[in-house]
Amino acid sequence: MARKYFYDNGEEKIGPVSGADLLRLRAGGDIGDDTWVRRADSSTWRPLASVNLREEEEELHNPGLLRLLLRSGLLGPLLLFILGLGVFIVVAVGLLQVMWPVLLVLFILWIFSRALR
Repeated sequence: MARKYFYDNGEEKIGPVSGADLLRLRAGGDIGDDTWVRRADSSTWRPLASVNLREEEEELHNPGLLRLLLRSGLLGPLLLFILGLGVFIVVAVGLLQVMWPVLLVLFILWIFSRALR
């Protein structure tokens, strides 16, 4: 699925057209680098010279991990899991700092009980 764009020829806004169509129009001289374009899923108009059509198409077909997580809806649950894991680690470390003498005594008693058998 190719991205779609609109372009402004000075009289009207035309589109949606593909990025390949924009490249062909620019090569044919119908539009120039100063032609204003916007993606169909955006409201921001930019000069064609500032739009890297090949890079945008590549990013669409090979999205990064963050974009995949955003699309799948897994970013929220993943962040909650990481936050929960962080809280668990902080609590566990805090308990170990307080409880280490008790745990040491229990470990020594366990070692003695194993040795006496």
